[in-house]
Amino acid sequence: MKKSFNLYNKIAVGIVTLILFGACNKDFPNLLQNFNEAKDSPEIRDKVLLVIVDGLSGPAVQDIEPANLTTYTRNGLVTYGSLADPTTDFEVTNTSVAATLLTGVNSVKNKVNTDDLSVLNTAEYPTIFSQLKNIGTGRKSTFFTTSDNYANYLGKDAVVAKGADDKTVIASAVKNLSTDSADFNVVHLAQVEQVGRQYGFGKTVPQYVDAVTEVDKQVKELVESIKARQSYSHENWLVVVTSGKGATSTDPVTDFTAFGDAKRDTYTLMYSPKFSRKILPRPSAKDIPFAGNATRYTYASNNQVVSKLDDLNKFNMGAGSDWTITLFLKYNVANGSYVYPSFLSKRAAGFGGVGWNMFLEGGYWGINSSIAGQAFGPNINDGEWHALTTVIKRSGSQDSLYVFTDGTNASVSGKVSQVTVNANNLDNTAPLTIGYLGSDGNTNADISICNVQIYNRAFTFDEVKRYGGVTHIDQTFPFWNDLQGYWPGYDDVNTALLTEKTGRAGNFKIKGPVTWTSFNELVPFFQPPISESFFRQVPNAVDVPFMIYQWLGVTVQSSWNLDGKSWSPNYTQIRN
Repeated sequence: MKKSFNLYNKIAVGIVTLILFGACNKDFPNLLQNFNEAKDSPEIRDKVLLVIVDGLSGPAVQDIEPANLTTYTRNGLVTYGSLADPTTDFEVTNTSVAATLLTGVNSVKNKVNTDDLSVLNTAEYPTIFSQLKNIGTGRKSTFFTTSDNYANYLGKDAVVAKGADDKTVIASAVKNLSTDSADFNVVHLAQVEQVGRQYGFGKTVPQYVDAVTEVDKQVKELVESIKARQSYSHENWLVVVTSGKGATSTDPVTDFTAFGDAKRDTYTLMYSPKFSRKILPRPSAKDIPFAGNATRYTYASNNQVVSKLDDLNKFNMGAGSDWTITLFLKYNVANGSYVYPSFLSKRAAGFGGVGWNMFLEGGYWGINSSIAGQAFGPNINDGEWHALTTVIKRSGSQDSLYVFTDGTNASVSGKVSQVTVNANNLDNTAPLTIGYLGSDGNTNADISICNVQIYNRAFTFDEVKRYGGVTHIDQTFPFWNDLQGYWPGYDDVNTALLTEKTGRAGNFKIKGPVTWTSFNELVPFFQPPISESFFRQVPNAVDVPFMIYQWLGVTVQSSWNLDGKSWSPNYTQIRN
């Protein structure tokens, strides 16, 4: 007799949390098998219903509050911010997520990252249907869908029932669930996605709200058909309702992690009468601090700090070439007002001769060059970190110089943030310099600078917004090959060098009374590194198969190489 989650039927009220464990390099026994059932207990059959709803947005479900799903959360583990996929390497589709939901591995392993299921790698990573058949436990599976592709590629080793639309799929599933002996049942619904594509996604779209409300009624039909089974009192059901992909959003993106991608932002409910309510909130990437060290640049006499490259020809920009320069800067004294000190330059002296220099004017920042008039960004003297980006575009039509502050090319009152450029040559023999530039400006400036990047390409507006706040760059960065010089400075603390990370440019040598500032701050526009564990604070699509195997009393073998982990519902005792 198998022993699984139904053993909790014989345990007192208050058994709460299972041990949360993931797919490590060892087998995953069902820990509940250590308990012995009472001798007079009838055999309890573990069963699962998985409902996959294409286009079901987690935030939208939270906003709409459909009646039945909301009721089921009283006995469910629920999150309105689960993830279809924690990476942003490809654009998720309903098909790619369905492949993950039924194999338990990500797209790198199952090979599905588009709508093409013919590439599904079932030889190495079989679906739950096939795995249940392969391990020879006698468990049966059913699959209800409108999709020929799903039926043909995902439905192997399940009894498949195809319908013309969601209504016929639900009718077939309700009839089957009322009497059938299958242990694992999957219902795939597509109407919510179809409505979303036509009218839009979210609580402000009546057609989408109606479609979600209809799914809510359909889920209730399925659950009621289970509860009406003659054998229900001897069965232990888990109902999982989750999304294919989430919504397609037209809102401006402010979170560039996987949580900011509306298509990856899904809904997951794991419901059982044995559960009490447990809500898993989505973590916020805005709560991850920007931490590290930066060089402090002071300008007072006998206290001037300056960093220079030895190679005087490095970063000569010639004529007709494109460049992007980004750095992070902070006023160490909030509300400081400085008159024209340069902070990054390739020029013998600021504001004259061939070359360019970035400088501060009061609380503003700007760039002066021999190829254009001056361009300015807004006030940045609030004592907070800011990302300052200059884009020089001279390789085609409408050549211009642009400045961006925290990803925005906002105009400054009385000043301009972009100017037309001329054909002059920018080459000179002055070294690339950070900090004090002789004969420039007043001498009371006090700023910190780090994360200096120079690219030989002109970023687009969208690229500056998307990547201008990235705090750490490596060879996986999309524009690594265009990066001609990169000096983060974080690890150079207490030295007199800024180490260049690409091998394409030299190190900066810092001269003067060098000091460093340390920081650990929340900066809205910045994107510090995020560990994988951050995205595993809510269920991912890869976790659903793991939970299903556990519920069915199946020991997940390490050789299966699944990517998911088990989640711990809150249990409450319900005695049969």
